[in-house]
Amino acid sequence: MSKLVSKVKRDLEIKWIGIDGFLVILYFLVTGFIFYGLVSKSDLIIGKIIPYGVMIAVTLIFFDYLYRIFKMIKK
Repeated sequence: MSKLVSKVKRDLEIKWIGIDGFLVILYFLVTGFIFYGLVSKSDLIIGKIIPYGVMIAVTLIFFDYLYRIFKMIKK
């Protein structure tokens, strides 16, 4: 029983180095860029950089998801 509880706790831990930390940092970066773009009224930031940056981030997260799925399938 103790092994099961230990495994569940380990699976629920946040891994700051990896996808969890990346998402936290990404949130603050995107929020900061959007705020700066709105304050400075920059069309380049709001119209180009933010959408492409979010698309790249979503693509990376999707590939990480696929990697984890294929890794589970191999086992």
